[in-house]
Amino acid sequence: MGFRREWLPLGILVLAAGLMAGCIYSFKGSLPSYIRNVAIPLFDDNTAYPNVRENLTNSVIAGFTSDNTLKVTSETNADIVLTGTILSITQRAEALTAGETVGSYQLLVNVKVKCDDIKNNKVMWEKTLTAFGVMPATATQEERDAAINEAIEKISEDILNNTLANW
Repeated sequence: MGFRREWLPLGILVLAAGLMAGCIYSFKGSLPSYIRNVAIPLFDDNTAYPNVRENLTNSVIAGFTSDNTLKVTSETNADIVLTGTILSITQRAEALTAGETVGSYQLLVNVKVKCDDIKNNKVMWEKTLTAFGVMPATATQEERDAAINEAIEKISEDILNNTLANW
């Protein structure tokens, strides 16, 4: 029985699936075994934007809950605590039209975040994270809020990734 060409695509598919299965990576195995719980108190806010601190805190909590690597808990039961301060929300021109007028803006959200290892009394990581959302030059309040929320979602992902991939 010789090599059958009709089996080649199936063989390649099986080989690719096997290689992909070997490449799947889990953050759960990379954290120290004693880290099982995370506390995420309400972020501080140095801006005048309403509801931003609540939206960011809720987004970070939702990210950890969805990821399910660490359980979100109170500070008294936590192995690590994430704290942060929204430093600023600034606006900068993103795109100019042919007439040199601004067509859209980026709203940049800057957040200083710290992750403390409670058991070992040390800082796991500390960074200032920046992300932006885009809004039209003639944005309504809803569009401005949507741009801020877009930035918040990106920062939430960065916080999750920094915490889980720090090892």
